Amino acid sequence: MSRSEPFQIRDSYIRVDTMADTYAEIAEEAFAQFLSETANPVPRPDGIDDDHTAFDEHERRKGVAGIKTIVFSAMALEAAVFDLAAIQLGDKVAKDYLDKMDLMGKWMIVPRLICGRSLREDGPAVNGLNGLIKARNALVHHKSQEWDKAGKAERAMTDRWASFEKDQVPNAFKTLVLLSLEVDAVLETFLGALPFYGKEIFNDTPRAPQVEEVVQRCRNIHRKNWKGA
Repeated sequence: MSRSEPFQIRDSYIRVDTMADTYAEIAEEAFAQFLSETANPVPRPDGIDDDHTAFDEHERRKGVAGIKTIVFSAMALEAAVFDLAAIQLGDKVAKDYLDKMDLMGKWMIVPRLICGRSLREDGPAVNGLNGLIKARNALVHHKSQEWDKAGKAERAMTDRWASFEKDQVPNAFKTLVLLSLEVDAVLETFLGALPFYGKEIFNDTPRAPQVEEVVQRCRNIHRKNWKGA
């Protein structure tokens, strides 16, 4: 993270048709369902002739919730960085220049343009964002593979979904939280482009307990990372 001379944040301006909070809310609800489905698995039937309906439906719900967590977390971050740039730098800069950059580029440059400081390139928020972008792109640009008798394609598919459930889905929501916390710390103020995940002073609706545990872990990760900045 780099730092320049003291800075002045522009007064906030009210904007309309912003979607970052809505996308983040959808991502959080999907993540809560994903955690619930993961914590309450349905056993796979042993026999080929057994009824697989309950198991298949459970796997479908978990998969859909995971996909929504990844895609809508990325959409929230995409919408939020535009809002942040438009509020602080003006619509012309946001639309004509920054909007053409990729998501990582936007998050690396917008805070620097606003206040002369950037996110930590080696920090957990940026590392998480890198993983989220790859996961989102793999879903949005998903391509099928040809079946082979040796079963290599099916094993690769199984491995991808195992990584999807174990790593990519949790990383997506954690990135949303960690990036929000770090942006607030870099700017030294809460500007509202992303949902507030700091100390609970604005959240009127309690989160699902499992999601709240993840948010609390992210706060701890952020505190440790920020002390070392």
